[in-house]
Amino acid sequence: MIRPCTFALALLAAGGSPLVRAADWFVEAQYDDRAVVDRLGARFQHLQIDPARRLIRLDTDEAGIAALTEAGLDVRVDMVATAKLRAFHAAVEVADTPQSIPGYACYRTVEETAGSIDALVAAHPALTEIETIGPTWERERNPGAGYEMRALRVTNLQTVADDPDRPRMVMYGSIHAREYTPAELLMRMAEGLVAGYGSDPLSTWLVDHVDFRFIVHANPDGRKRAETGIGWRKNTNVEDAFCPGTPTSFSQPGVDLNRNFPFHWSGTGGSSTERCDQTFRGPSAGSEPETRNLVAYTVGTCDASGNCSGGALPDRRGTSLADPAPEDYSGLFFDIHSYSQLVLWPWGDVDTASANDAPLRRMGRRLAWFNDYWPMQSVELYPTRGTTVDTVYGYVGAAAYTIELGVEFFESCNEFENATLPHNLSALLYAARAARRPYQWPQGPDARDLTVDVVRVAAGTAVTLRATIDDTRYNQDNGAETSYAITGAQAYVDLPPWRSGAVAIAAQPVDGSFNATSETVQVTIPTAGLAPGRHLVWIQGSNARNGGTVGTPDAVFIEIIGDDRLFADGFEAG
Repeated sequence: MIRPCTFALALLAAGGSPLVRAADWFVEAQYDDRAVVDRLGARFQHLQIDPARRLIRLDTDEAGIAALTEAGLDVRVDMVATAKLRAFHAAVEVADTPQSIPGYACYRTVEETAGSIDALVAAHPALTEIETIGPTWERERNPGAGYEMRALRVTNLQTVADDPDRPRMVMYGSIHAREYTPAELLMRMAEGLVAGYGSDPLSTWLVDHVDFRFIVHANPDGRKRAETGIGWRKNTNVEDAFCPGTPTSFSQPGVDLNRNFPFHWSGTGGSSTERCDQTFRGPSAGSEPETRNLVAYTVGTCDASGNCSGGALPDRRGTSLADPAPEDYSGLFFDIHSYSQLVLWPWGDVDTASANDAPLRRMGRRLAWFNDYWPMQSVELYPTRGTTVDTVYGYVGAAAYTIELGVEFFESCNEFENATLPHNLSALLYAARAARRPYQWPQGPDARDLTVDVVRVAAGTAVTLRATIDDTRYNQDNGAETSYAITGAQAYVDLPPWRSGAVAIAAQPVDGSFNATSETVQVTIPTAGLAPGRHLVWIQGSNARNGGTVGTPDAVFIEIIGDDRLFADGFEAG
């Protein structure tokens, strides 16, 4: 949810000469007419909106302040935020070609990220691989410039051929170049999944059963510009989007990639046709190589009828936008941005709810429980057109979300590592657990806090598993979701609940009856016949919705000790 910082305000002196370089002002303004905000959203790069206080906040230059004033707003300068912005610029300007961002060592540069990906793949070839998806705008024109865009794939590659229905979870980071936190969040998530494989039960079952696709830097050309201290948002197309003068946060060349995606690209509102504007949508839908690369990788090639094939996410939408994607759709899409602390879902250009609005909303409010962000349909913030999330949902029907991380573009490492990172890792890991059925499982309860009374046992020794089956964890700050009574829970050994042949073992409520929206359950797991080594035990609950709806599962390890280890581990022979 939006949490405005404490402001130290000063009126911008009218008619005075600027004492600082352009783009060094962080401002706020009250608004009375929501339509004004919608119009500004089509021109400015980023508006932080506090609807309760009818307040907008953004960083801009003198020309931007003039545009706000012309729109009838009383503009005030936030001197605290402005000082932070200037400190960042000053640190970058005195740096001598830094390998990391001055003052922000927690955020890797484009080159450092590429090196981390290469090292991860070299060390874990059975779990990771790199997929090249095409050149950036600069690389397309000059093989010695720009970057080759890449996707980092994380999954158990040794078993993927035998599991063709494994859900894909596609995630973009930092498509808006100066948004540092998204790329680092995705890189940390990928590294954590791989590091935990085999020792952490959650990482293990997710890597075995979800096919993660991380496009850590969705706009590497622009990101490289942003690393020099310019508030760069767009790609670096200076031919089709030439803009004279010194680039600033308000006026710069390039195309806003998150207004260049083909779905609902044309029309009025939600993007700009002015080349220097931050939300310039480009000369045509999908005009930019970065956009084309991302579309082809994610949804594939689409024919004249709109049928798409060959992408990471399957096309299962109906014949018209009025038809919902089927409830058993498998796969997820996220576009991670900063900042504003929001969870957003389609549509972004119209007030109409999407055909899958109810399940999108329910999962969105579950995600927002984990990161404590404000959940809403994207258009509620301000209209956006030609975006990633609307394109992915509109073309193939995948559950698609934008998460706006954190509290500022140049977020301190302390804030990122102690709040933004852990809270949003929790949200994305919940999403990964639901990736097989994102339109169904969030309708049911979540399985959490799994424990076993004994982790390591000899075969034949029963193990008691306890868990909480919880249907209460929603962020209800913007609307409400109904919590239903828990009706049951089932445990499964070795085979997850969705696999053919999985044997369910009924769990019982610890308090004696299933009648609450959150229940602690326990189940006795027999171990006779289990081979030595680690075994995953899943548990999945159900609630009273529609006569019984299963929810998002989780798993825990138990380890069977072989005869050769009994004495070493303190067991006595019988």
